[in-house]
Amino acid sequence: MVKSSESLHKFKTYKSDAAPFFFYIDIFPLDLENFTAPLSSVLAKHVKNNPIMPLPMRVDRVFNGESSIIIRPNSPVSFPLNESIIAVINPIPFLQSGIENLLYFAEMRSKERLFRSLKPEKVSNWMENTRFLYGNLHQLEEDFSAFLKAYLYTIIKATVNEKDIAGAAIEYCDIINNICKKKMLRNKILVEINSNQESVNLYREKKAKYREKLKVVKKTEYHPELIDIEVYNFYETNFPKQEDFKNFISKNYDIIVMKYIPLLLYDDLQECMLQNMRLLETNELELLNPSILLENNVILLLDSEKTESIKLNKYDWLTDLGEIDIDVILNSINQSLIPKNKM
Repeated sequence: MVKSSESLHKFKTYKSDAAPFFFYIDIFPLDLENFTAPLSSVLAKHVKNNPIMPLPMRVDRVFNGESSIIIRPNSPVSFPLNESIIAVINPIPFLQSGIENLLYFAEMRSKERLFRSLKPEKVSNWMENTRFLYGNLHQLEEDFSAFLKAYLYTIIKATVNEKDIAGAAIEYCDIINNICKKKMLRNKILVEINSNQESVNLYREKKAKYREKLKVVKKTEYHPELIDIEVYNFYETNFPKQEDFKNFISKNYDIIVMKYIPLLLYDDLQECMLQNMRLLETNELELLNPSILLENNVILLLDSEKTESIKLNKYDWLTDLGEIDIDVILNSINQSLIPKNKM
């Protein structure tokens, strides 16, 4: 069967895949040695010091203009740094920075694999198809919040209190590594469909035998499970208010049940943290300066005496993300690709 021209110039995806992803905060700049193609090298330099990284990299959905689900904390993410200061993640600047990385990587991957650039209309379709979607992923939301709070508790706290950043970075990676490790060892995640909760396995184990050099070797294989996820589309009504979000959607919205593989989220993030810990041990790379997140208002430092829960609600994640500016990122990508002698 001959593939159509359109299918040859797009990434293969599956309609049943909800394609959820989240953003985590990295501690090292991009290693430019990993970007050998001239175009990729140019693009990577632009986002080298942007620490908000998507995981997994759903460049396929961005390029194709298809929806994905952004996993969001179900409440504002904050942590007290001392008696007078509370650190808060500012959702829109955080997601703007993360989506910038996602689009830059989408441009790199599409050029390398499909020999095509991102089309603005496809990227806009992806954003419009994605920003109104909510996936009922309560445990992942809690873990995502824990990952972000770990950064506030360790690295931002050390920055504000003028403590050892390297030691804080080790603690940060260790916290996330342990969360992922415990989740995978337990091999359980809670699924909620139509208000019915069920604990299901992240993976199944299979005993396998292989012949190596005339010997039979027994190994345990781990096969990720496809897990159900409720998906809500708030395109017509917009997101409910945070205080009655869960109760409201259970009574007023029909759901679409799709699939995803949660094991990959934890496994990929753990691998990132283990790699960071190896780099910290060898002291090969200089840590990213966390002050860049403060300067860009991705993380805010608030006076704890003047901060109440009502005021923190302004940093809610459950919105339509209408303030995300895709055009400014696409323009930046185009400007990055213009040879300097032509600018």
